[in-house]
Amino acid sequence: MLQRTLALLFSSSLILTACQSLPVRESQAEQQSDSQKLYLRAEQFLPQNLAPLVKNDKLTANWLDGGSRFWFVQQHGHGHRFLLVDPNKNTQSAAFDHQKIADVLRAEGLTEVSAARLPFEQITLSGSRLGFNIEQTQWSCTMPAYTCDHRTRVQTEESEQGASPDGRWQVVVENHNLILANKHSGERTVLTQDGTEKRPYAATHPNPARSFKAGTDYQREGASLTWSKDSRYLITYQLDRSGTDLYTLVQSDHEASLRPKTVRYYYPSAGQETLPQASLVLVDTDKKNAIKLDAPPVMQTYYGSALWGWWQDNGRYVYHDRRRGNRQYFMREVDPHTAQVRALVEERDDKYIDPWVQTYWALPELDAFIWSSQRSGYQHLYLYQASSGELLNPITQGEMTIRVIRGMDTERKQLYFEASGRESGRDPYFRHLYRVNLDGSDLTLLTPEPAEHDTRLSPDFNYVIDTYSTASQAPVTVLRDSRTGKVVREIQRADISALQATGWRPPQSFEVLAADGKTSLYGLMYLPSNFDPNKRYPVIDDIYTGPHNFFTPKSFNTYSRQANALAELGFVVIKMDGRGTNKRGRVFHEYSFKNLGGGADDHVAAIRQLAQRHAFIDSDRVGIFGFSAGGYDTAHALFKYPDFFKVGVAASGNHDFRVDKAGWNEIWMGYPVTPEWDEQSNLTWAKHLQGKLLLAHGELDTNVHPAATMQLVSALIKADKQFDLMIYPNMGHVLDEHPHFVRLRWDYFLRHLKGGEPIKHR
Repeated sequence: MLQRTLALLFSSSLILTACQSLPVRESQAEQQSDSQKLYLRAEQFLPQNLAPLVKNDKLTANWLDGGSRFWFVQQHGHGHRFLLVDPNKNTQSAAFDHQKIADVLRAEGLTEVSAARLPFEQITLSGSRLGFNIEQTQWSCTMPAYTCDHRTRVQTEESEQGASPDGRWQVVVENHNLILANKHSGERTVLTQDGTEKRPYAATHPNPARSFKAGTDYQREGASLTWSKDSRYLITYQLDRSGTDLYTLVQSDHEASLRPKTVRYYYPSAGQETLPQASLVLVDTDKKNAIKLDAPPVMQTYYGSALWGWWQDNGRYVYHDRRRGNRQYFMREVDPHTAQVRALVEERDDKYIDPWVQTYWALPELDAFIWSSQRSGYQHLYLYQASSGELLNPITQGEMTIRVIRGMDTERKQLYFEASGRESGRDPYFRHLYRVNLDGSDLTLLTPEPAEHDTRLSPDFNYVIDTYSTASQAPVTVLRDSRTGKVVREIQRADISALQATGWRPPQSFEVLAADGKTSLYGLMYLPSNFDPNKRYPVIDDIYTGPHNFFTPKSFNTYSRQANALAELGFVVIKMDGRGTNKRGRVFHEYSFKNLGGGADDHVAAIRQLAQRHAFIDSDRVGIFGFSAGGYDTAHALFKYPDFFKVGVAASGNHDFRVDKAGWNEIWMGYPVTPEWDEQSNLTWAKHLQGKLLLAHGELDTNVHPAATMQLVSALIKADKQFDLMIYPNMGHVLDEHPHFVRLRWDYFLRHLKGGEPIKHR
């Protein structure tokens, strides 16, 4: 793997460059020898090479019979084994006799099978019956005799698009209109006749990336057709895309010919005057008609369906509806029997409603539902009466952020959820599991360890599986009593011995103050495995300040980051989250509102503080890199702080928000377009470039169009700035998947930040 990857890492001599290398201070041979050692070491620390060295860092529980028992697969030696846990008996044992199954399979001609390496990873357990599949053969064994029979698996036919659950009906789209077909009689009913290319029914906008990967022609439209469980009703919409932009991508290199190929696709871009609008349509198979519902049309802001909704067990359809400008947000419900639409919840804010936090959890047994909101300044849960829409009570309160609901025990009226920020004296991003009564009383912490907890509840709500870790503490998986949080037994510990054998060291956690001098920030510092505190190291900031989340790892899974390999080249690599990112409350979050360019402010403050603490940090040699919004951050940081950041690598950047998707940029920048859009644009700031900047973009990027980078190129040329550019044919948004780009980034920092000489292409 190592040699294969090295062979793919081409020389950076292919780069389109307008720069000169630093003067050579050592002989060419000496520099090449030193660089080759660095590159071989860095290669070893790439994510794809480190990740296989960690075993049993995760556990996927397969619950049995709706109770507490479960089985899971555990890596063991060079193979794996199936283990069965019975919490009520507090036992953990083999789920079956692995050797006897191996003997059975060998007797059937599967000679490469051993007890430690059985050729399947999924089983079914029911009483004394064990089932599993090997390729197209289905096996069934009776324990403990282990008499087995097998037969060819019957392939389940996929239902046709638009087919009802009972198979009787199918709604198809022809010439942009809806047709109802009776699959039994063959009768067809025309439901609509006003559909056109610009105003089609049920149209979705597929991401062209799928076609590029499959090597197939792009199909511009899919269909959004959602049936009720009783097969009587269907929800869809008529889409008005008459004012929507058509984007074009050019595929310069493909197998069909040497001529470039173009793909045109609908793309709702931020700031444009009109976005696609979807008017809801209800199809009734009893009446054989389709009616437009009396509800405001919902906007489509990215690929796929315009509707984000589903049918509930009570036979009603619910969907999310955010208004243009993102200051108003609804959860709506459709009663198909009356064709009436009502608002279950309305959220308003003078800045924005974050759509990533709006969670709806139906409780039909209690005539209630749970809704999450940031209206209090933190993300909390609220209980509503479903029939009236009345707010009954807040379920959670205080300075904490609800992260995810893990389960609802309707019999006891108790809710289990993970949240962060409530427990003092620890990283405020650490997730913990809590239980609370629906009336908001008796809030109980169930996972007290100061760590990142990933939990799962048993179906009977009696037990919790908890895998917890930190950036420096390997994962431990335990079984807890859901009433008290007490550990019943330890299930497994991650095996990191092979990882440690490489010399890998976990990153160091740090806490600093933001540029305001009072807000605590948290991050990680990656050091080389051969770190020498008496040396001085250049610093590289791995930046991504997108407001939709936070991005510094909190669990042990830091070995799957590019930062490890970069550090091995002789750098200190910083990963942190500043103000404006998510999960720290609204005041913290709103720093980025109409201020996406402010992301680097806290990074500069943090690196300066770290340099004051640690003599090994050379704050005169600071580099920065990022991807997507981090690509924007990288270029903006070089422009805004030209005396601080000396070298940057910006990949797939959305350098002006108006070229990018509406569904992300308009949340944080607002709508209509205001002067802040130009003030935050990298095109406006390009004239301030002083350092070394490498821009990279995939030619087939369907997420952030490559025009975003090319427009920055134009602005830099107009400002008479020198920079470097690499366009990757047949690559999409994520360039880290390409070994050439990974190597190119190494080369760039080694040459321009460290003053070294990259190895030559072999």
